[in-house]
Amino acid sequence: MSTENDASKKSGWLRIGLTIGEIVLIAFLLTVSIIAMTTVGSASGSTNPFMGFIKWLQLNPLFFFLLIVFPLILIFLFNIYLLIKNLNDKNEKAKLTMSKEELLEEAKRQAREEVLTEIAKQQAQNQEKK
Repeated sequence: MSTENDASKKSGWLRIGLTIGEIVLIAFLLTVSIIAMTTVGSASGSTNPFMGFIKWLQLNPLFFFLLIVFPLILIFLFNIYLLIKNLNDKNEKAKLTMSKEELLEEAKRQAREEVLTEIAKQQAQNQEKK
């Protein structure tokens, strides 16, 4: 029981850490892409090394796609996968809950039938004695 609780705590912290990391990565990639798009042609005279990286991204569109756009697409697709998986898990839990309720109703029905058959047997025995 304790190990399940520890595992769920670790899983919760891991999920929170990954979510924060994803948010930071998305913010960084979007910031770089916005700076690269808005400074087209004006980054040539700057001595800032970051602007040199921006200029390099502007001159090499393939690397811009591979380093900025493609990771954003992958994160988007991964989030869609997690959403669909979460929705399917909730639907399966709802189906299991309904099947448990159905099983309970079936057990109640069988118990009623058994009680009625025993009552009928006892009444038959009582009538035979009389």
